[in-house]
Amino acid sequence: MMVSLKGKKIVLSKVKKNDLKYFQLWRNTYDIWKNNTQFIFLNTIYQKHWFSTLSSKDKVMFTVTNQKNKPIGVCGFTNIDSENKHAKIAIIIGYTKLHSKGIGSETMRLLLRYGFEELKLHRIEAEIIEYNKISIKFFKKFGFKFESSLRDCMWRENSWWNIEKYSLINKN
Repeated sequence: MMVSLKGKKIVLSKVKKNDLKYFQLWRNTYDIWKNNTQFIFLNTIYQKHWFSTLSSKDKVMFTVTNQKNKPIGVCGFTNIDSENKHAKIAIIIGYTKLHSKGIGSETMRLLLRYGFEELKLHRIEAEIIEYNKISIKFFKKFGFKFESSLRDCMWRENSWWNIEKYSLINKN
């Protein structure tokens, strides 16, 4: 059973089946979807399949809840490579009115601590669409460094966009 991670404003806890309706709502909202590197809109069938994969060794996902235990986001690690000690990080704060309120930063701090201390990762990677300057600034704030650009990798807004890869290395 996964341990919950507590911050001052939020708690990261195991994803429950009931949380899926929130994830689908958020991911299908235009302002969230346009900045997400996954190109599909979610439906119930896809969500149930994704939920069934959460017990795999290559993924650890959390529901972000507020102090009233209401789901407000989803986050975690995918593509976990235990042998080489690296993974991709993902964070979505589902309600855009909660952006720039410190919730994403607290989520990131809890995730990084979990990734480096509990999962014993050496490297954490983020993939960001090049026009998402807010996310680029956010990840840089936590020490993520630009590594590479996957040219013309994402079709959005009737144009091709690069996916920029950033990483953070555990120096301990």
